Amino acid sequence: MITAIVYSEKYLKHELGTGHPECPERLEAIVEALKRSGLWESPDVNVIDPAPATRADIEMAHDTEYVALVEKLGKSERSLDGDTPVHKNTFELALLAAGGAITAGRAVLSGKASNAFALVRPPGHHAGRSHGGGFCYFNNIAVMIERLKREFKLKRIFVLDFDAHHGNGTQDIFYQDPSVLYMSLHQDGRTLYPGSGFTDELGAGDGEGYNVNVPLPPESGDAEYASVMRELFVPLTKAFKPELIAVSAGFDALAEDPLTRLGLTTLAYGWLMRHVVEQAKSLCGGRVVLTLEGGYALKPLASATVNVVKALVGRGQEPPSESRSLPVVDELRKRLASYWKI
Repeated sequence: MITAIVYSEKYLKHELGTGHPECPERLEAIVEALKRSGLWESPDVNVIDPAPATRADIEMAHDTEYVALVEKLGKSERSLDGDTPVHKNTFELALLAAGGAITAGRAVLSGKASNAFALVRPPGHHAGRSHGGGFCYFNNIAVMIERLKREFKLKRIFVLDFDAHHGNGTQDIFYQDPSVLYMSLHQDGRTLYPGSGFTDELGAGDGEGYNVNVPLPPESGDAEYASVMRELFVPLTKAFKPELIAVSAGFDALAEDPLTRLGLTTLAYGWLMRHVVEQAKSLCGGRVVLTLEGGYALKPLASATVNVVKALVGRGQEPPSESRSLPVVDELRKRLASYWKI
């Protein structure tokens, strides 16, 4: 089992300004922790350089006019929103981030790696077909999926997004697409940006039933996430039978995160990923690809990432024996009953 880690020091050049939470130090802390743990140089791990995405790659997931807008804003140093400035190097680095996700996906689909983690910046899951924001410019995981669908003829991709913020951009891109089942675990949108991701957002057209939002109340922690993974993620993946599991790996559900109000421990990310790895082994030859999203408490972020990579190389923690089911789980079971046998 080889785990590919896609990384470039160029990602550290993405600087949004003094005090901005989406800072280069996030990635530096992750890489340093992986090196201290011995994983970076492990025979189980292959660190590879990303190739940038092309404009054509980006336009598989985004409107041509939006791509041109991001490029134009960078030339004049303007912003997509109050939290998402666009600098002269932003367009180039956003292409490299999306390209890093594609590089990770190709490593897995070509058989060069069992699974892969794209340690990229800027993040992507708030970027929709014709909009960005929330620190995101292009949707890395969506660009990767669209490229892999064409290159490797994939028909079914399961996306798990465990960033604390709802991936409104990913939902937007795949909302009518039955080839992608999108499942987002996030803090209730009534209490956190971007204010979306409710249980009645189930998809539309041919994609109805392929969009599953699990809005979690503030203070939800390990026991609640354990219930969601056992009662929703596992049966949904079994029913959908994906050819690939893609993960938007955000680490801002940690109890220490300054931007959110959830309560995960660093160990939780190890057993969350173990669930993913085990489902992938039983359903799609172990094929899992992760892209880095949020997470802003540096030390816990780094520790949680180490636990994720340990799970990828086969050293994941056992899930906790305690789980605490939430009303939202029962509600979703009822809503999804007409689409999936779960």
